[in-house]
Amino acid sequence: MITAPGVGSGLDVNSIVNQLMALERRPLEALQRRQDQYEAQLSAYGQLKSALSGFQDAMEGLSSQDAFKVFSASTSNEDVLQVSAASTAPLGSYNVRVERLAAYHKMASNEFSNTATFGGSAGDSMSIQIGSDPANTLNIDLSTAQTLEDVRDLINDDLSNPGVTATVVNGNGGNQKLILTADDSGAASAMTVSYGGSLSAATFGLQTLNDIGGDLSLLDAQISVDGYSVTRSTNSISDVIQGVTLDLRQALPGTDVRVQIDRDLDAAKESVQAFADAYNDLRSSIKSLRNGQLEADSTLLSIERGLLNIMNNPGSSGVYNHLSEIGLTIQKDGNMSVKTTDLEKALNAEFSGVADLFANSSTGYATRFESLTGQWLETGGLIDSRTDGLDSRIEDLQDRQGAMDRRLEQIETRYMRQFSALDSLVSQLQGTSSFLTSQLASLPGASRQ
Repeated sequence: MITAPGVGSGLDVNSIVNQLMALERRPLEALQRRQDQYEAQLSAYGQLKSALSGFQDAMEGLSSQDAFKVFSASTSNEDVLQVSAASTAPLGSYNVRVERLAAYHKMASNEFSNTATFGGSAGDSMSIQIGSDPANTLNIDLSTAQTLEDVRDLINDDLSNPGVTATVVNGNGGNQKLILTADDSGAASAMTVSYGGSLSAATFGLQTLNDIGGDLSLLDAQISVDGYSVTRSTNSISDVIQGVTLDLRQALPGTDVRVQIDRDLDAAKESVQAFADAYNDLRSSIKSLRNGQLEADSTLLSIERGLLNIMNNPGSSGVYNHLSEIGLTIQKDGNMSVKTTDLEKALNAEFSGVADLFANSSTGYATRFESLTGQWLETGGLIDSRTDGLDSRIEDLQDRQGAMDRRLEQIETRYMRQFSALDSLVSQLQGTSSFLTSQLASLPGASRQ
């Protein structure tokens, strides 16, 4: 049987129940609003954590002396020589001559038909030694006859290959040559080929392709620095001038190339500006969060106090102990500004002192900021303790809302049952009333108006 509450009595049962349930749901809605508030705070803490992580990354990069001890390196002829300088490079200029480039030892066989085979007798073998150490020897078993392409594959596929690459160059008329190339340049990686069994040097006819007249030492690069001649096995030389890497591009015998190593003041200024920018960005994030979901939160005040504590405690035992000495000051609005003229003056007067002010391993400003931020962000630290507390509160609210939802379902069912019964009762009473009225009206003597 289909029933519709209120049809018989005229009572709007659904409306009555809905209004009562709206009152019953007010505590639930209060819990939901509180959960929304906690979730908004949790999101704000995520923003704060992101801002602190960005600040920490910036401070970590600036807590190294390398961020400030940057050098510019240049040469008078980059077609011949290119140069780069690390933080340990000394200032100065040098006359460098590139007399000879380092080369990879190459050997080529005689020309053979692509169907020609080599070896095939017991004990036949080829051995390729790299450098002077017999341990760096590749032994190729040729007791089974092999073509040049087979020999190439045996060399390249051997897992114990000490540093040689084989290729086959195809010529005219189906003829080929085997080319051996050392994987590393210089005389120390030169190849020595020997044979076993019935094979000999004449079998392949391997000859050095490099134009060195048989003198393997000429595979090394040769340069002179201010008249001092040195040789190296590679064209990238980083152990002749401290902190300086020379990349040889072209030999130009007898001609000096000027190498100049200077301090890169612009790069140092960029590092200092990056410090100020990171500080200001963090302050801006804190201000925005204070005006939002973390308005009354003590965490932001704790962070600001930590930052100011470092700012008010200068470094020690350095040429410069205060940021203001190199042109960094805190303005009325709390932001940090950089006075370029004062910074340039400090850099020119005591470059290493500026670097030490930021990157000293114990008292540098960037070092201390990075360490403090790490404490805030570490597991169980300031931020974690706040977010863990919020997560716990949100979970508790969700449990309470679940229980309240179940109770509200029961209340609504009870209301519907009660008011449906009332609806039925009123309907019955109304039917009885109509019947009595009808009966009374039909009695003799009933007057009619």
